[in-house]
Amino acid sequence: TKRLVRTTLVTFYVLFLNTAFLVVLVNANMQEQPFSFGLKGPISDFNSDWFRITGNFMVSTMIFNAYYPVLEFFMYYGMRWWYRMTDSGWTNDKMKTKTTSIQSYIDIRAGPEYLMHFKYSAILNSVFVTFMFGFGIPILFPICAVTLFVTYLIEQSSFYYSYKLPPMYDELLSQTVLDTCMFAPLFYLGFGYWMASSRQLISSDSLAEI
Repeated sequence: TKRLVRTTLVTFYVLFLNTAFLVVLVNANMQEQPFSFGLKGPISDFNSDWFRITGNFMVSTMIFNAYYPVLEFFMYYGMRWWYRMTDSGWTNDKMKTKTTSIQSYIDIRAGPEYLMHFKYSAILNSVFVTFMFGFGIPILFPICAVTLFVTYLIEQSSFYYSYKLPPMYDELLSQTVLDTCMFAPLFYLGFGYWMASSRQLISSDSLAEI
């Protein structure tokens, strides 16, 4: 279980880095800061350009994360159905098979392994991205709620109809995920204060007449 905890956290860190930080840094301009780190993008702060470019991309990514579990479920279910039908000669007779060993038959007929740590890391990524940018993009909160609800429905259905019987995990992994979620409001407070104090965002000097 401890190894699963480490794998879950590492996977979450990688997803969070790719989804939240790298997307921001690609367009960031830090030439006016003491350390620019070579970032010379078009966006120097949370302004209208940031919401138009990076914000829209963030919302699109979170919407994709909301319906991706559904696509994943039907994609892998279709692959398993194809392999089983090919093995049985396109009949519904489970006793008819082209395999020559019991293990080969089980590999085709059995469901996939339940990779709980990947599911937890995806949930953590959605929660932290939502809290990180939710102050300026409130639509992320209902999107995240839909993501969690869809994930719940898909995983509940998969437990009964797709996955193999998962191993007996203890509460360490679940408790670690809950403890990690407690840090999400810190991102909300930090980035919310940054957005609320951005003069480029709240000042009318940057507005153009239409």
